[in-house]
Amino acid sequence: MTYSSEQITEQLLLGEDSQWEFKQVLFEGDRPKSPGRNDWADEMAAFANTDGGVLLCGVTDRGEVQDMSGSQMNELEKLLVEICSDSIKPSIHINTFRKKITGKGVILLIEVPEGYSQHDSPGGSFRRVGSSKRKMTSDERLRLAQKRG
Repeated sequence: MTYSSEQITEQLLLGEDSQWEFKQVLFEGDRPKSPGRNDWADEMAAFANTDGGVLLCGVTDRGEVQDMSGSQMNELEKLLVEICSDSIKPSIHINTFRKKITGKGVILLIEVPEGYSQHDSPGGSFRRVGSSKRKMTSDERLRLAQKRG
């Protein structure tokens, strides 16, 4: 799917919901320092275990754009792709987009598709409920396995 600057700006005003998560990123030079690998994995697996969703990287919970340099985006994208194959089982395949938000700066948009099975991350099995992730119950894991089996 294509996400326009106008659509992203509108979502920044509306806030997070079942399909959109904002992630502020702290860097040490060009390397992403926070959130940690496990936090990223839990968020992306939660989207994959539900209906998919979008991570806006470089955006505070209040919808403020941080602005990132090109090399910071490169390092963050590399990290997230690595996490999808190394920390989420079975792995997921994300789409990454670099977006310039007029008058605010640049962000990295990560599109997480709905998964094809149950995807586990280091923190366990999560699903997206409203604007947050929740640990799945054994019944939810069973239903998901039946639905996608």
